[in-house]
Amino acid sequence: MLRVLLRALLALRRLAPASRRRDWYRQWRADVWHESQWVSRAQSPQPQAATALAAKVAGAARHALWLRFYVRRLEMISHDLRYGWRLMVRRPGFTAIAILMLGIGIGASVSIFSWLQTALQPIPGVANRDRLVMLFGTTPTRNAQSTSYPDLVDYRERRPASIVDIAGQSFVPLNVTIGSSPRRIYGLIVTGNYFDMLGVRPAVGRGFRPDEDRVPGQAPVIVFSERFWRGQLGADPGIVGKVVTVNNRPFTVVGIAAPGFRGAMPSLRADAFVPMMMQAAVTAGDRLAARDQLWLQPVAKLVPGVTVEQAQSDMRRVAQQVRADHAVPGEGSIRLSEPWRASDASATITAIIGAQLGVALIVLLIACANVASLLLARAAGRQKETAVRLSLGAGRLRLIQQVLVESSLLAVGGGLAGVALAYWGAGLIQRFVPPTPLPIDLAASLDGRALAFAFGLTTLSVFVFGMVPALQGSYSSLVTSLKDSAASVTSSRSRTRLRSGIVVAQVALSVLLVVCAVLFLRTLRNASAIDPGFSTRTALLATVDLLPAGYERDRGTVFMRTLLTRLRGLPGVESVSTIRRMPLGLTGTSNASFEVAGYAPAPGEEMSTDFSNVGSGYLGTMGIRLMEGRDIADGDVPGARDIVVINETLARRYFAGRPALGGQLKLVGRTLDVVGVARDGKYSTISEAPRPMIYVPAPQFFVSDATLVLATTGDPLSVLPGVQAAVRELDPNVPVFEVRTLAEHLETATFLQRTAASVVTGLGLVALLLASIGLYGVTAGSVALRTPEIGMRVALGASRRDIVRLILGQGVRIAVLGLAIGLGLAVAVTRLLAGLLVGVTPTDAASYMLTVVVLALVAITATALPARRAATMDPLTALRHD
Repeated sequence: MLRVLLRALLALRRLAPASRRRDWYRQWRADVWHESQWVSRAQSPQPQAATALAAKVAGAARHALWLRFYVRRLEMISHDLRYGWRLMVRRPGFTAIAILMLGIGIGASVSIFSWLQTALQPIPGVANRDRLVMLFGTTPTRNAQSTSYPDLVDYRERRPASIVDIAGQSFVPLNVTIGSSPRRIYGLIVTGNYFDMLGVRPAVGRGFRPDEDRVPGQAPVIVFSERFWRGQLGADPGIVGKVVTVNNRPFTVVGIAAPGFRGAMPSLRADAFVPMMMQAAVTAGDRLAARDQLWLQPVAKLVPGVTVEQAQSDMRRVAQQVRADHAVPGEGSIRLSEPWRASDASATITAIIGAQLGVALIVLLIACANVASLLLARAAGRQKETAVRLSLGAGRLRLIQQVLVESSLLAVGGGLAGVALAYWGAGLIQRFVPPTPLPIDLAASLDGRALAFAFGLTTLSVFVFGMVPALQGSYSSLVTSLKDSAASVTSSRSRTRLRSGIVVAQVALSVLLVVCAVLFLRTLRNASAIDPGFSTRTALLATVDLLPAGYERDRGTVFMRTLLTRLRGLPGVESVSTIRRMPLGLTGTSNASFEVAGYAPAPGEEMSTDFSNVGSGYLGTMGIRLMEGRDIADGDVPGARDIVVINETLARRYFAGRPALGGQLKLVGRTLDVVGVARDGKYSTISEAPRPMIYVPAPQFFVSDATLVLATTGDPLSVLPGVQAAVRELDPNVPVFEVRTLAEHLETATFLQRTAASVVTGLGLVALLLASIGLYGVTAGSVALRTPEIGMRVALGASRRDIVRLILGQGVRIAVLGLAIGLGLAVAVTRLLAGLLVGVTPTDAASYMLTVVVLALVAITATALPARRAATMDPLTALRHD
C-alpha cells in the first residue's frame, strides 16, 4: 500500500511548479512515510490505515495545486513588477508622458466627481442626510415659495406618520460684536427642534432648549458654527457663557455646533444660529404671527424607507387641511424635494457638473487611447524579445500577464498623479463663484468615496489601455519575428492599422468635446449679450443696515434721505439711489399677492408679483427706460399718497385695453396709485421669461437694509472712500459692507454658463491636444515604416510636394474619418445638453462648422512635421534603412 501511494506521490509532483517541485516531493514523501509508520505502530485496521494514507496524499495534491496557482503566480507577478519597473526607469521620457496623460485624465475626473458629490450632498455634517427633504409652497405659477411661521407650526403639529419631524430656518445677515470687534456674518434663525432633528450634537456647550422656542423675545442665546469658532474666535472654549452683541442686542453664547455643520440651507454656509423666538431682534418687523409673510425654508426628515413621493402625497393632504381651516384664498399646495434639486439653480449646476464629469471621463478615455498607442509602438520594438520568450516555452497568457503588470505600474503612477492633481482641483469650483454677499460654499474635498473612485478609474484604465497592446504583443510568429525587418513588415503594418484605428477614435471623441465646448462658449456669449433691462454698467454697490444701530422707520427714513443727498454731491458720481435686493443676484426677489382695481381674476388665477423697495431716482440711476409716467421721486414719502411704478408685463396683463397710469393696485393692504410704467427687465435669472414687477418707494415701504447704487463717470471704486466717510459722518455705528462693482455683480447672472464653458472648454482643449499627439504619433510611425518606400519614390522622380501630399493624405484620411464619426456622436449626445444652452440649439450649424475648421487646422499641424521630415529625407539613406 505504501509503495503504491509513494508512486502516486511521484506522479503528482508534476502538479507543483518546477521551482518548488523537488522540495515539495521530499517534504510530502517524508510525511507519507512517517504517517505509515505511525499507523503501523498504532496497529490500526487495514481500511482505516489505507484511508489515512490516502488522505495524506490528497493533501499533498492540494498543496501542489496551491503552489502552482497562487505562490507561483505571485512569484511571476513579483518578477513582472521588477521587470516593468526597470523598463519604466530605463525609458523615463516614455514613462513621464504616459503618467502625465493618465494623471490629467484621472485627476480631472476625480476632481469633478468630488464637485458632483458636493452638489448632490449640499448639507454636510448632519446625520441621515439622505432622509432630509426641503419643503416648498407651490402655486399655479410658482413651485418654490417659502413658508410662514404659522403654517410651519401647523405642518409640524399635523405631520403624517411618514415624516419624523419638520424644522424651520431662515438665512439672515447678523452684525456680531465680540469684545470691541464688530463682524458682519450670515446666520440662520431656526426652530428649537433644529439641531435634534438634524442629529447635530454640539462640539462645546449645548443647543437650544424647548423652553427657548416658546415665548417671543425671551431667549437671547446664540450658537456659533465650529468653523467660525476656530477661525474667528481662536477655538476658545471659554466663549460659551459669554455675552456678545447681535444687531445691537446682548446674546449669550450657549454652544458651538458640530464640526463640518454649516446649516441645512443647501450650498450656503451659516456661521451662527439664533432661536426662532428672537426673530424680531435680528430682522425687521414681527413675522411670527403673520400667515401671509412667507420667509421660512422648512426642512423635513423622512421615516426610514419612505419615499419622497409618498411623503409629499401625505403632506399635501395636510396642507389642504391647513388652507381650508384658515380660509387661505387661491390655489396652492406643497412640494418636497431632495436638497440637491431644491431650486432650479441647484438642479442646473448639478446637471452641469454631471455633464462636466462625462467630458472628463471622455478625456481620460482619449488619454488611455494615447497610452495604448504608445504601448503598441513599444511592442513593435519588442517582437524579437517576445519571440524568444515564446521559443523558451512561455505561454500566451504569461505574456499577456506581463504586459498587463507593466500597464498596471503606469496606471498606478497615473493614479497617484491624478489624486495629487485632484487635491488641488477639488477646491477649484469655489473659484468660479462670483462676488456675492451670500457665503456660498461649493468647496469640495477628497473623501473616501472620491479616493475609491480614483482607485476604480485606475484599475479600469489598466484594461482600457493595456489589454489591446497585451493581446497584440502576445501574437508573434517565431519565424517572422526572428528574421530581419523585411520579414516583419506585415506585422508592423497591422500594428500601424490598429494604431490608426485608435487615433480615429481619439479624433471622434475630441470632435464631440470640441462641439460641446463651442456650444457652451456660444451659450456664455449669448447669456452675456442678453439685455438685463438697464443700461448702467459703471456703478458702485454697497449695503448699509440700520437695524443694528437701532433705527426705526422715521429716523431711518431721515438717515437715508440725508445720506443720498450727500452722496449725490461726491465727485465722479452721476446719480445715487437705493434698492433692497439687486436684480440678477443670488438673493432672489421679494414677492407678494396683490389686487388690481378694475381687473377680475379668473377662477384659480394667481395674483402675485415681484416687488422691489427702491429709493428716489432708481430707474434713472440704473438706466431703466420709462415707457410712460415718472420715476420714484423725493416727494414719495410717508404721509404722501402711496404710489407704485409697474413694468410692461404687468401693465399689458392687468391693464389691457385701458391706461395703466392712474390705475390702482392693492398691496399688503394698502392702495397704491400707478405713476409710471417701466421697461421689462431680468430680475432673477438672465434667461427668464418676462414677468410682473413693481417698484415701491423705500420711504413708504421702509426696510432697514438697503443697497446703495452709485452710477459713476469713472472707476466705481474711486468713490468708495467718499461713501464710507459720508456714512461715518452721519453715524459711525452704521457699517458699510458687501462692497462690489456692478460689473462684478453681473458676473452672478452668467455664473452657471461661465462655469460650464470654462471647464468644458479646458477639457476640450486637452482632448484636442491628446488627439493631435496621437495623430502625430501614428503619422510619424508610418513615415518610419515606409522609409524605404519613400526613398524608392524619390529615386524614381517623386518631388517633395508629392511626398508631402502622400503623408498629409494619410493623416487627413484619419482625421476625416474621425471627424465624420465625431460629428455623428455630437448630433446624438448634445441633445442631452439642450436644457443647459442659451440662445443656441444642440445642432447649431455654426458651432459644427467651427469645429470642422479647428480640427482641420489641428490635423494639418499634427501631420505637417512628419510630412516635412519625409520630404527632406535623403534617398540613399532611406534605401539603406533597415
